[in-house]
Amino acid sequence: MPRNARQLSKTGVYHIMLRGNEQRDIFGDDTDKVAFLDFLYNKKVEEGCLIYAYCLMDNHVHVVVKEGVNGIAKFMRRIGTSYVKYYNQRYKRIGHLFQDRYKSENVETDGYLLTVIRYVHQNPEKAGICKSEDYHWSSYPAYLGEQRGVGYGSEMAEVLGMFAQEADEALLRFRQFHDEHSKEVCLDIVDHQMEAAAVQQIMQDTLNNTGITVKDLSKVENLPVLKNLILAILNNSRFSGRKISQVTGINRETIRKALLVIGEG
Repeated sequence: MPRNARQLSKTGVYHIMLRGNEQRDIFGDDTDKVAFLDFLYNKKVEEGCLIYAYCLMDNHVHVVVKEGVNGIAKFMRRIGTSYVKYYNQRYKRIGHLFQDRYKSENVETDGYLLTVIRYVHQNPEKAGICKSEDYHWSSYPAYLGEQRGVGYGSEMAEVLGMFAQEADEALLRFRQFHDEHSKEVCLDIVDHQMEAAAVQQIMQDTLNNTGITVKDLSKVENLPVLKNLILAILNNSRFSGRKISQVTGINRETIRKALLVIGEG
């Protein structure tokens, strides 16, 4: 089935998300994250792109980028190809690492640019990892002056200039803006809501078709049903075991055992 053509951004700015195939991690350790950032900024220079924000999570990546001379598709393809080659060589594996094409949304106004940057930077905090300013693998510390040697450039100065002309005042307002609890609906929030609805429907269909209860799924005799249910959820979402448990009500230990069986199969 042919893929739909992406609608091009009039400003050339995009919020991009790359995620691991089958919800798997795309970073084994900090060395992998350093390698990804190296590829990101090397290609940025070569393509003439601007990187307004990024955040590396274990199984997905957010980047807010203004395309360069060869367009956003080639830029993302070059990064993906370089990183997958590095990753496969390091871990002696073959095959896909990322799930399908990258996802993207257009950023057409300065207001939405600031909204998306804040959303990207708040990912670790919303995931319960740590406060945004304490997360080493996002561009937020660079904005705050803690890692100015890592990717800080004219685009970040441009963003701070949207808050005030005087540097200290701009940084203060930028931090205040980031301290606000964001309620905006960005790229993967929409995906998350759609995925949750799909998972709940899969769960309900399974229970209706088998006549068993959520509690019964933990019984040994129902392992085939549980396995097929988890596989269907994995194919229709990027949820972790914890998130599957939250959405379905299935005990986390039951899900963990099912995932082990799936992995062995």
